[in-house]
Amino acid sequence: MNGKLAAWQHRVKKRYMALILLAFILTTMTAVSMQDRDSYTLASARAEKPSRVEFSREGMAEWQVQEGRKGVTFRARQPGDVTAKVYYPGADGETVLEYQLHVDDNLGLSVGRGRFAGDRMIIFSVMTMFAAGTLVSVYTSIEAHRKKAFSYTMVAADALSLMLVFQTVFLFAALFDSADLSLAAFFAQVHAQGTRFVAYTSLIMIGLAVWLWISNVVLLWREGFSWRNMLGIGLGALWGSAYLIHALIVWSGSSSIFLMILQTIVDYTIAYFECVLFALALSGIRAAVHVPPYDRDCIVILGCQLRKNGTPTPLLRGRLDRALAFEEKQFAMTGRHAVFIPSGGRGKNEVCTEAASMAAYLEEKGVPVERILKEEGSTNTLQNMEYSMRLIREKIPGAKAAFSTTGYHVFRSLLWASRCGFECEGMGSHTKWYYYPNAYLREILGLVAAHHAVLWGLLVVVGVYLLFGLLAQVR
Repeated sequence: MNGKLAAWQHRVKKRYMALILLAFILTTMTAVSMQDRDSYTLASARAEKPSRVEFSREGMAEWQVQEGRKGVTFRARQPGDVTAKVYYPGADGETVLEYQLHVDDNLGLSVGRGRFAGDRMIIFSVMTMFAAGTLVSVYTSIEAHRKKAFSYTMVAADALSLMLVFQTVFLFAALFDSADLSLAAFFAQVHAQGTRFVAYTSLIMIGLAVWLWISNVVLLWREGFSWRNMLGIGLGALWGSAYLIHALIVWSGSSSIFLMILQTIVDYTIAYFECVLFALALSGIRAAVHVPPYDRDCIVILGCQLRKNGTPTPLLRGRLDRALAFEEKQFAMTGRHAVFIPSGGRGKNEVCTEAASMAAYLEEKGVPVERILKEEGSTNTLQNMEYSMRLIREKIPGAKAAFSTTGYHVFRSLLWASRCGFECEGMGSHTKWYYYPNAYLREILGLVAAHHAVLWGLLVVVGVYLLFGLLAQVR
């Protein structure tokens, strides 16, 4: 990974922002252009033509079925509100669909409970946005996995692909099966899809939340208290609160438009972060099990805290043993040795640098001193990568590099490597199960920080959706 990856990520962000902006402009233009008309055609997905239409008030509107089409066309006659019942013949008797029509003082006609006439074009614009967003996300995700470009951009694309594919497929299916193409009906469909997503995933996510809490308690018990180790409990509580809000609104049975909008926003927030967590887990597991090609010239070993006597902890020994096993297999397969680069400075309460402790361990395992290059200045993962890259370029220019770290830490290490332009591949050592949930939750916060521009764009979409919802439902 190098500067090309960073440039690619920048282009992807522009792609998403341009998509959101164009969708907003398209929606606004079509809405304005469709506000004044005296007729409205409802396209029908039914096999039969309507047999008759009854109006609650006479003289307000008329209807007709155009030759060669199944749609019903309503034409305004007088200002006011009227209910239209459309009857369709069938083997089991007539089916009735009911519509609310509004005719303004200029004989502009709208269908649904709203006063807005451009609803079908709005639906077309929003569905175009969904379809285009799905294609962009899926393409970006496939490209990222093809390039093995482990990054927050890849995770965001995976998450959006999961959510948008679900949303787009179900929305298109619902619209094709509906005779009502009013904005109010579309708003109800979007609301229903969010509720459906939460319902479909609730059991899985409740089980995941329980596992998250258990793993966090075990982590605190084994590793001691720290605010970082409390992350799973904190985010789990927020997640539970979102589910509680959803449940309270559903159980209330209220038809309030504001509660519908609140529930939909909560549902899609839950859906998005569920998809992000799934995508992070997928990327994290792929990164942890990845094995670099056996043609490496050097292997960086990322340091971590030492024992009080200056010897490696079991966690650090795992990283060292993974690097030794890889190098041993590479030599057996290719006859090619690699240089070890233990990386880590001296932390608080440590008697020596982490690099020196690791170098001593490697020497005990039979690695010659001339195949060990110590990097003793770094104090965090970013510095591990940056300082090791400088050392390699100085001592072994053009070398192919790999790094060894704990399994849950591979994905984050690849992110830092890409940020400093260090082209390398990672390998993960065995990791205790209770480390993973907290590690992936940390990456959610990192993703939010790294992709705040895209999230602002999503907030714009939520704002547009809120406007449409109110527009469709206002009386």
